[in-house]
Amino acid sequence: MNKTILVILVMLIASANLFAQNGAAIRGVVTDENGAKVAGAHVVLTLTPGVQLATQTDQSGVFEYKGLRAGSYLIEVKADGFSVFTSESIQLDRGKTKELPVQLRVAAINANVVVTATGTAQRADEIAKVVSTLDSVEIEAKHELTLAEALRGTPGVRVQQQGSPGALTTVRLRGQRNFDTSLLLDGLRVRDAGDINGSALSLITDLVPVALDRVEILRGAGSSIYGTHAIGGVLNLIPEVGSDGFHVNAGFEGGNLGTYRERLQVSGGGKSFGYELGANRLDVRDGIDGDDAYGNTGFAGRVQFNPTESITIAGNLYGTIANGRVNDSPFPLPAAFGTSQRFPDAVAGVTFQPDFNNPDQGRRQRLIVASGRFTHVANDRIDYSIAYQRVSSNRRNYNGPNVDPQFASFYSFGDFEFLNVNRGTIDTVDSRVNIRFSRSNLATAGFEFERESFFQSSQPSFSAFNNTTDRQRTFAVFGQDQLSFLQDRLRLSLGARGQWYRIRSADRPGLLQGTQAESSATGDGAIAYFFRRSGTKLRAHVGNGFRAASLFERFGEGNFSGAGLTRFGDPTLRAEQSISADGGFDQRLANDRVMFGATYFYTRLQRVIAFTGFVDDPLGLGRFTGFENRPGGLARGVETYLNASPVKGMDVTASYTFTNSDRSVVSQGLQPEYVIPKHLLGLTWRQRYRSLLFSLDVNRTGSYIAPVFENNFPFRMAEMTFSGYTKADVFASYETRRSERVVLVLFGGVENVFDREYYENGFLAPGAVGRGGITFRF
Repeated sequence: MNKTILVILVMLIASANLFAQNGAAIRGVVTDENGAKVAGAHVVLTLTPGVQLATQTDQSGVFEYKGLRAGSYLIEVKADGFSVFTSESIQLDRGKTKELPVQLRVAAINANVVVTATGTAQRADEIAKVVSTLDSVEIEAKHELTLAEALRGTPGVRVQQQGSPGALTTVRLRGQRNFDTSLLLDGLRVRDAGDINGSALSLITDLVPVALDRVEILRGAGSSIYGTHAIGGVLNLIPEVGSDGFHVNAGFEGGNLGTYRERLQVSGGGKSFGYELGANRLDVRDGIDGDDAYGNTGFAGRVQFNPTESITIAGNLYGTIANGRVNDSPFPLPAAFGTSQRFPDAVAGVTFQPDFNNPDQGRRQRLIVASGRFTHVANDRIDYSIAYQRVSSNRRNYNGPNVDPQFASFYSFGDFEFLNVNRGTIDTVDSRVNIRFSRSNLATAGFEFERESFFQSSQPSFSAFNNTTDRQRTFAVFGQDQLSFLQDRLRLSLGARGQWYRIRSADRPGLLQGTQAESSATGDGAIAYFFRRSGTKLRAHVGNGFRAASLFERFGEGNFSGAGLTRFGDPTLRAEQSISADGGFDQRLANDRVMFGATYFYTRLQRVIAFTGFVDDPLGLGRFTGFENRPGGLARGVETYLNASPVKGMDVTASYTFTNSDRSVVSQGLQPEYVIPKHLLGLTWRQRYRSLLFSLDVNRTGSYIAPVFENNFPFRMAEMTFSGYTKADVFASYETRRSERVVLVLFGGVENVFDREYYENGFLAPGAVGRGGITFRF
């Protein structure tokens, strides 16, 4: 068997090398608007399956890719101080050389390549779905410490940080729940098997932007291509691809809250290989109350080898190791229950007690994601890829007996000591083939296998159901067909997916031992029409999303007073399912200096998984409470945006999102969804003048409803209205060239510059926080 595989690989590589001898080429010269050659520009060649090859222009502004197969390609060019250039689709014939003159513009809207909409490479203005991009330059200009904070201002995106840096952070798309967002690394799903909902929720807090080329944000259902949890949308982290030479980017910064960050990134490569390695260390030694210490080491890397121009072997690594103190949660005060208001105003010290210091409560978390992918462009019609990824997560939540003397009165019976350990592992194999039946028809077929395991341990424990490991396997097949008509003005895409589950359990009740969970099926369709003369695009999308039941929901256990450690999961739960639709337009004006658009969206959760409380046993098998399937809620609203580059060196982006989101409550019908404001407003202004760069980010979050729970008997819940807030961040940087290769950047700024006091779910947010630092690159 091994010999057969080796012979096949040798034949594939040999045939590819033979073909490459008569291959095609793309050659180009990069200039500015005055005709001057642009040296050192980053040039990325993207193949249909999303594979990227990177190089740089020489001193004459020239770049060249040789030995290419006949087929379709995209060229993306980036250079400091210029807008991103992306070519039209380049059709190469065998043995031919394509000359591509590239003129970079100072004032124009970026034209990016995206892969998240369909799983294949496309220009952003060609896609029929709603995708936003946030590239590494934009992330760097924001100077945010975490990836989630950098997403603020994106249409339809609600970011919430509950306290100091390192506190629970969530990202919600289009009014959905915090676990309805699918996280991807280079197109492969990343989630925590030990999370209650099997999502990436527990991972979001510690994600840092290291060695990333860009983040693509797909809004709307994406399960037909990307599987579970893609109900609200998808966040796809695209790693940087190393280019020729050797490059270093390093920096240090510090500021209020005892904040320090060190960064190092190195990259390089040659004709047939490239690498990108990065590390990020973040320390918050004080936090808001002086005892909110948080430390996070993030690291990432990508290695890519191209034995031929048609074969790519790539490996990705991403990880975080975090340790943080955690405050005790806020709780309602008597005034919250003594009012006639249905949702009383949340007033600190009046209707609720804000979060407060706990000297020995905290969390430790480790995430490691490692993947490898083999991609082969067999000919101008067929390419295929095989990928393997492992996601390993380890979380420890703990609390000791100590209490802060200032808040001793809150602990009538002392503090509760505990140690909970959750370890999850997910192995994924993804294989897909793209077949181009014609220039206007690209079909994709794929198979996915996923194996996950979940270990859970609780101390104290009063039951034999402790230190258990549960497992689940899933199999999926999916397909997609992309069609274009009328000289590519009309584009259609149709997709479908089927997913099956196989379950093993350390504790499956006798009657259910032979019962497997039901399968999931989803469909997807999108259409777009381009009016090229007016620069108008009309688009619409409809599709299903689904979320597979997590291992915790199938086999969960917990400590309950008087019952000890009890199992309450249901191995036979059906997956959650949704249907969503959206439609809108995009309009370009003023020679691509202005772009704006609007989208109406609608999502209904047809079936969800809900916790029944502490009364019913849905299985009737002696379990204490449990999970069950119920109808869900719905969300609808409008997203709008504006991107403008009116004059040299100025970029302005603005967004407004209106969301009306409801959850379904038994016997009460539809009720307002928690944490989702009706109004979100974002504004970003970047102004470059010679070596100076000024950045202003203003984000307005409207009022919203959130639950707050009592920490003692009778453990009531108060639903409160938290006031909206405006968060403005201002940063400036000065760039100076110390030599031909070495560039030094000094920067400083203030987050929440107006020092607004606000609470997220009762957790006090940081006030004005100043930071400054230095970076250099060569």
